[in-house]
Amino acid sequence: MAGHTRRPYPVQRLTLVASLALVAVAAWAWLIDMASGMSGMGAAFMPWPTLVMWTAMMVAMMLPSAAPAILVFAAATRRSPSWPAVLPYLFATGYLLAWTSFAGLATLTQWGLNEAALLSPGQSLGTTTWAGMLLLGAGLFQWTRLKDACLRSCRSPMGLVAQGLPLTPPRALGTGLRLGLFCTGCCWALMALMFVGGVMSLAWMAGLTLLILLEKLIPYPRRLSRCVGTGLIAYGGWLALG
Repeated sequence: MAGHTRRPYPVQRLTLVASLALVAVAAWAWLIDMASGMSGMGAAFMPWPTLVMWTAMMVAMMLPSAAPAILVFAAATRRSPSWPAVLPYLFATGYLLAWTSFAGLATLTQWGLNEAALLSPGQSLGTTTWAGMLLLGAGLFQWTRLKDACLRSCRSPMGLVAQGLPLTPPRALGTGLRLGLFCTGCCWALMALMFVGGVMSLAWMAGLTLLILLEKLIPYPRRLSRCVGTGLIAYGGWLALG
């Protein structure tokens, strides 16, 4: 153990919680400032700022719901013979890398929708028909086996942790990436709803963040997913047919 000085686990845990909270709060603060500065701006698409915006959105919206899994991972690495403090941060980095990839896809999607003149100046779908179809698709996805399987993996990270043993920095990063990919598979359709409410709508961001958090924490997540799916299907059908 020479060369590695361990801090008491409660101190490590508190430092980790504070770090996650600081990153999430900073992302939300940046998004709020950006949203307030966008009033009256045109709909010109700028690739790199848009990618940064989507990445910040993923950090702000997904890091809170990932915090329990990151803390579980931190507890599992307490007895690691080396690197005990850095492993949870690498795990969190891997998780966010998956969502950064999603941010890239969302940026490309936004570019394509802009090129097709399907987005309003507020960067939401410009017609109720398209919005209704997206709501319908997201609602139907809530009922699929893929949604259920990905949600189970998001809620139970210990299986992924066990696959990564013995824990090393590369494996910690890879395990976080795998968890992030499962969570992306679980939540991508809900994230796509930002194109219904407006890409920079803080209300939609907050609502989806709360929904995703509840799906990962409440005892019976399938019931919530089904109820949300039914509501999205009903509302989407009403918009599409109206």
